[in-house]
Amino acid sequence: MEDDYRQWGTKEGGGFNEPTLTYKQNPAMETYLALRRAHPDAEIEISASRGLDALFRMEPELQKHGFDPADIAAILDADPEAISKVALQCMEKLIAAKELAARGETHLIGRGKAVPLALVDWIIMVALDGMSWTGQLEIQRDLIVLIQNRLGGIQGKYYRNSELHERKQNALFIAGQMLARGEKTGIRHLARLLGVEASSVSRWFEKGEFERESQRYASWFDDNGSLKPLLHRK
Repeated sequence: MEDDYRQWGTKEGGGFNEPTLTYKQNPAMETYLALRRAHPDAEIEISASRGLDALFRMEPELQKHGFDPADIAAILDADPEAISKVALQCMEKLIAAKELAARGETHLIGRGKAVPLALVDWIIMVALDGMSWTGQLEIQRDLIVLIQNRLGGIQGKYYRNSELHERKQNALFIAGQMLARGEKTGIRHLARLLGVEASSVSRWFEKGEFERESQRYASWFDDNGSLKPLLHRK
C-alpha cells in the first residue's frame, strides 16, 4: 500500500491516495506533520485553495485591485509567465503603498490606494497550490522575492543578526590588519574606509569590544599585513 502512496497523490484506480484525502479534509500543519511522520515516502498533494471555485468568488476583489482573473487562472496551472507577471504586480503595488505611507497618507486600503496584504498572501498561496497540483515544483525567482518580502525579508531579526555579524567581522579584519602593520586605527578611521557613519560602526560593538577584538584579529597577520598560516593564529 505504501508504494501506491508514492504516486502523484493518487491511488490505484484513480482519485487521491488516503494521506492526501486526510490532509484535504483538514489542511492544517498538525495534520500534515502526522501524515508525513506516518508515511515518510508518501506523495501528499497539498493544494488547499479550492481552485476555480475560489477564483470565481475572488474575481470582483481581484479586479478591484487591478489583477486580471485570467492571470490567476493561469497561476493555478503553474504557468511560469503568469506567476512572474502577478508576483511583479504585487511588488509594484506594495512598493507604491509604502511610498504613499511614507508621505503621510493613511487609510490606503479603504481608499483603494493599496492592495490588502491578505490578498497578496492569497495569491502566493494560489501560486504554491498550482505548483503542487501540477507537480511543477520549480519556483520562479519573482515569486521567491515576493515571499521573502512577506516573511520580513532583510528586515527580519535573524537576517539582520547575520548581516551585523558579517559587518563586524569585515571591520575587525581590516582593523586587525592595520594594527599588525603598525598603523593606528579607530572607529572613525575605519568608518571612513568602509564608507559608513562612525555612529553606525559604534553600534556594531559593545563597550570595549572593538579594541579587544581588533587586537585579537591583529594576531592573525604578520608585520606586512599578510595572513599567517591558520595554525599560527590565536
